[in-house]
Amino acid sequence: MPEVINQDIIEKIAEYKEKGYSTSAIARELGIDRTTVRKYSPKEEKPEEKTAKQPTPQLSLEEDFNLRTKKKETELELENMQIKLADTDGETQDLEARREVILEQIIILREKLNETESVMDVDKVQELAAKVKDEVTALLEQIEPLRKQREEQQEKERQECEEEERKKLEEAIARGHKLEEDLRRVSLGHFAWIFPCSREQAEKIVNKFIWKVDVNSDIDPIISSLHMVNKQLGIAEELKWGDDTTELNPLINECANLLDGNGEEKQRIVNITHARKERILTPKDEKMREKFVDLLNAETNKEFVETVFKFNAAIGRLAKERYVDTEELLNKETTAGMVVG
Repeated sequence: MPEVINQDIIEKIAEYKEKGYSTSAIARELGIDRTTVRKYSPKEEKPEEKTAKQPTPQLSLEEDFNLRTKKKETELELENMQIKLADTDGETQDLEARREVILEQIIILREKLNETESVMDVDKVQELAAKVKDEVTALLEQIEPLRKQREEQQEKERQECEEEERKKLEEAIARGHKLEEDLRRVSLGHFAWIFPCSREQAEKIVNKFIWKVDVNSDIDPIISSLHMVNKQLGIAEELKWGDDTTELNPLINECANLLDGNGEEKQRIVNITHARKERILTPKDEKMREKFVDLLNAETNKEFVETVFKFNAAIGRLAKERYVDTEELLNKETTAGMVVG
């Protein structure tokens, strides 16, 4: 009997076992103990016992009808609960967690329902569904007041937002009206000095510029036109005798059109310009007096307007140099109507 059981002995045991030798015979052949043979013999696999498949019992027509009906009723009930929860927010973290758990329970029950094969099994699912329905009802009762509170808060915030936007719009409109009013006042102030026609006629000229603006402009058309008028009048106030007046043609043409067939307005402008000459000029200002004569002798209304612009711009600069209060002078001119003699 060998002292050590090596791999060769183990393989020999397996070989003899495969040939059908008994445990005692293998022990004699190899000179080892029977216990050793049993220990190292390959394990015998027991043949699997095949269970005969039991035939599925056939349901009667009535049983099948009842089963299908109950399954459909339960399915609709579960679907209804699922829809209710799916259309509802949890409102709070805890309620949302409960909602998710119940939704998972409904999914499980629907899976179980699909596996049922008897009315008894469906009844068990219905019992569980009834418990889940109670949980759904309790959860929705807790969620509903929170939902209403949230929606009321959202509606309040929406109304506040609308009110804020309305106020902003009203303020913007008010600012626009104020800006328009200020620009009109500035325009009429410019006209009062540079082309001293009546306020009514000055407003007509300003409005003609407004009517010509592009209504599709991104900028407010009225504000844009008033800026344009004031820009033209501002340039007119800075005119020198030798300056080109091409840039001022839109304004000059409108002023000239005003004088066509309106001798009374033209005479008013002559009267006021004459009064300024007498108030501001000194005997040394011979060239300026000559320019006034040029104004009187202008052959066309356009030439007359250009000369009036330049004369009043020049006399305005002299007024500042000689500290003449032009505002006081303008106030007096509002009632001037004397004819130059």
